[in-house]
Parts: sequence; structure tokens; C-alpha cells
Amino acid sequence: MDEVTLVRSSYQLIRKDLGLEEHLDFKEGENEADRLEDFLTKQVNYLLDHDFNRLLNILYRIDIPENKVKALLQKSAQGEIARNLALAIIKRERQKVITRQQYQP
Repeated sequence: MDEVTLVRSSYQLIRKDLGLEEHLDFKEGENEADRLEDFLTKQVNYLLDHDFNRLLNILYRIDIPENKVKALLQKSAQGEIARNLALAIIKRERQKVITRQQYQP
């Protein structure tokens, strides 16, 4: 699976798991991984500020270990918490996409 397909598939899974209505349009020639990271960072930042419990439920549902979430919340600089959580979400969703692709008939 190429990187573009992996990023787009990860985005679809993220969008479903977070229940996002906002849509991210990927454009030719842009770094799609960076665009996804920026998009998701904004979403996570909003949840941090307005609906922390929902964010925690999402992280649990996505299967990001509680100890990793606690470490990111405690050890990240104030301005980096949303980005670090977004990166953890992207990493986990990428793993799911790769695993599902490996086991498809």
C-alpha cells in the first residue's frame, strides 16, 4: 500500500471513529500526511477545550493505551498536547489500516 492510500484510508477511519462531519479535501501535490496532522490537531484541540470526556472516550474506542494518553497529557508542552494526541491517533489508525489490508483475502 502506497503512502497516499495509507493516509487517505487512515483519514476515513479517523473520520468515522471521531464522528467528524467536517470533510478534508486532499489536493494534488500537497503533503497529505501533514495536512491530515494539521486537520486532526485542530479537531483534538477543540475537544480538549470543549468536550474532554468525549475525547477520552474516542481515545479509548480507538484503542490508545491509557498510560500513553496520561503520559502525553502530562509530559507534553501546553501547546503540543493536541498535536501529540493527533499523532497518536494517526499512528494507531494507520496500524489498523495496515493490519486490515494484510488480512484481506
